[in-house]
Amino acid sequence: MPPRAGDDELFGISASTIAHYRRMATAYREATWHHDVRQNNAALLGAIEGEPPFCILDLGCGPGRDLIAFRELGHEPIGLDGCPEFVEM
Repeated sequence: MPPRAGDDELFGISASTIAHYRRMATAYREATWHHDVRQNNAALLGAIEGEPPFCILDLGCGPGRDLIAFRELGHEPIGLDGCPEFVEM
């Protein structure tokens, strides 16, 4: 069994990842905002059991492109992100 990362190591990885997204938040939004991900969203919605509308948690939602798409489809998306710049967007 491979060794598990300790809390300090996991914190370091998280901090490094968030710092990366903070540095390039605007560029990331501009580069990805208009990507056509309708097939991905449709596949997710098709895999959810139950009757819509769905409450959808998007953990790591970035600047919120998919949140808008799900809301426009009548669902209740909730977005969480560790990058303050994305949250503000």
